[in-house]
Amino acid sequence: MSKSRAEAAAGAPGILLRYLQEQNRPYSAQDVFGNLQREHGLGKAAVVKALEQLAQQGKIKEKMYGKQKIYFADQVRGTCARPGSPQRCP
Repeated sequence: MSKSRAEAAAGAPGILLRYLQEQNRPYSAQDVFGNLQREHGLGKAAVVKALEQLAQQGKIKEKMYGKQKIYFADQVRGTCARPGSPQRCP
């Protein structure tokens, strides 16, 4: 692994925001952790903390379903307006 966990955790919000925007679908913290653990070396605590931080900043949305939180990119903020995006804005 080229990065230590501390270095990976420092860049976690950017990594997670980009991932959620690219995937454009809802994920639980466990799903995000499982999908990015090997590639970026993020720990589960770092993923949860970064998702909470992004939700508080309004960069992503979160919803509670029972005891579980679901996170997804804020589509109103213009994820479809990014250059090179295959999606069209309505």
